[in-house]
Amino acid sequence: MDLMTILNSSLLYILVAVSLLIIFGICVFFYIRGRRRAFELGVSPEVFKSSMKGAAIFSIVPSIAIIIGLISLSPLLGVPWPWFRLSVVGSLGYELMSGDLAAKGAGFESLSAFSSSNDMESLGAIMFVMSICIMTGMVCNVLFLKKIHSNATRIGSKQNPFTALALSCLVIAMMAVMLPMQLVISPAHALTAGTSAIVTYVLSYAARKYNIKWLPDFIMSFALVIGMVSGVLWSSLLI
Repeated sequence: MDLMTILNSSLLYILVAVSLLIIFGICVFFYIRGRRRAFELGVSPEVFKSSMKGAAIFSIVPSIAIIIGLISLSPLLGVPWPWFRLSVVGSLGYELMSGDLAAKGAGFESLSAFSSSNDMESLGAIMFVMSICIMTGMVCNVLFLKKIHSNATRIGSKQNPFTALALSCLVIAMMAVMLPMQLVISPAHALTAGTSAIVTYVLSYAARKYNIKWLPDFIMSFALVIGMVSGVLWSSLLI
């Protein structure tokens, strides 16, 4: 039995399906409670239905990105595990980074090297790292989100220009740390990043110039999807 046989086994499919059914049940439970509470507060059924339709429509483009992420992770980790990770709280960038770091900690050059090694002893550790690390955000939300939100609301109400500057610096700092590591891997990586940057700039310019109010909410999703497609194209041309 090789590594991919385990990663695509019927048992793992069943475990993932049961877990997702539990999560779906929780979503239905809170939907019913939220609907009931909305009607208690006087929200009309028409407004509620309109909100539901809007939420469904705005989830279409991010869902496409998730499907592409599943396709990207499947050759490395099979189908059920990426399906589970991306369906709950994971994201493609996080899954690749955490899985790659865990694989390097296990002595492999990369996550791709682990997938081709057929080493089943490190599989549990890599899956554990991918699961436990992202829980840090949820735990911090439970413990500190209320205080952080109240302080952020108080600071934002003062319309202090320092707040916008600090947030911009934070985003730039994150990009300055993460982007160079991807640019030097290969020309295909650099061209993919450049394609995503161009798409982001063009869509941002179009949203401002033509006053397309809905577009800013989807710029990241479009850049992600087009960037992934371009990554496949650049890889086929250059590698």
